[in-house]
Parts: sequence; structure tokens; C-alpha cells
Amino acid sequence: MVADMDKAIEFYIEKLGLKLLNHYGNHYAEIQAPDLLIGLHPKSKKTVLGNNMSIGFGVKDFDQQVEALKSQGIAVDIEADGWIRLAYFTDPDNNVLFFAENK
Repeated sequence: MVADMDKAIEFYIEKLGLKLLNHYGNHYAEIQAPDLLIGLHPKSKKTVLGNNMSIGFGVKDFDQQVEALKSQGIAVDIEADGWIRLAYFTDPDNNVLFFAENK
């Protein structure tokens, strides 16, 4: 659920480099990630924005991807837990996203 469809689409396409498949005004948009389809819906009065979903992306070059986010002004919180490193960040509606790298 997103508050501003255009802003959300810009984030996923421009900042994360994913592909926009369909865009139906402020009603719905489909974003293609590797092996994942993300559906963006406008928020409603019942929606609480932020922290109501989480999407993780496996990446080949963790450090390079983290630097790419930081270079675009996206705050990243890195967590290392033995066998995995996680880089948490949020979209414009504070939904949690992360990159994961298995060690």
C-alpha cells in the first residue's frame, strides 16, 4: 500500500532499477523484480503505512548494492548475523526492504 503511486513507482524503478510492467493511474501498478512481481496499491483509510510488509532481494555484490543505495540518498542499516548480512532500507512509505548476502 502506497500513499503516492508516482513517488513509489519512481523509487522502485529509478532507485532500485526494477521494471514497470503496468501502471493504471493511481489504482494499481506492477513492478517486476527478479522472480518476483510487486503489486502497488493505493492506501485506504484502513491502511497503516510503513512496516506492514517486507521484501528481501538476494544480491551478488552486497557492498556494491549498499553503496548504490547510499549514493541515491537512501539510508541503509546493515546487520550481520553469522552466516548472513542484511542491508535494511525503506521505500517512500516506510515499508521495509532488504538486501541479503549469505556468507
